[in-house]
Amino acid sequence: MEATNTDVLPENLQTAEDFLNFFNVQYDPEVVQTKRVQLLRLYHGVLERYDPPLTIEHYRKAVRIAYGSIKLGQELAFADMGCGTCSGCDV
Repeated sequence: MEATNTDVLPENLQTAEDFLNFFNVQYDPEVVQTKRVQLLRLYHGVLERYDPPLTIEHYRKAVRIAYGSIKLGQELAFADMGCGTCSGCDV
C-alpha cells in the first residue's frame, strides 16, 4: 500500500528528531541517536498499515508507536514490513 497525503506534513521534516519534535513526543536523544534507522523504518511500517488517505493523526500515531516500540526494545531489525518477498515471516 502506498502512503498518500504527505502534504499534511511540513516539508522540513526530515530527521527522526524533526518528526518527534513536530508531534511533541518526548524522547531520549541517546535512544534516537543509536536507533534512528530502526525508528524511521518502524514509522514507515506503521504508516503502511493504514488505509489511505492518511491524515495528520495517522502520522502522529505512527511516530508515537515507532518511538514507543524502540524505547521498549521491541524493534524488529529484520522484520518484513510488507514487501511480500519473504516466506515464513510472522509480521
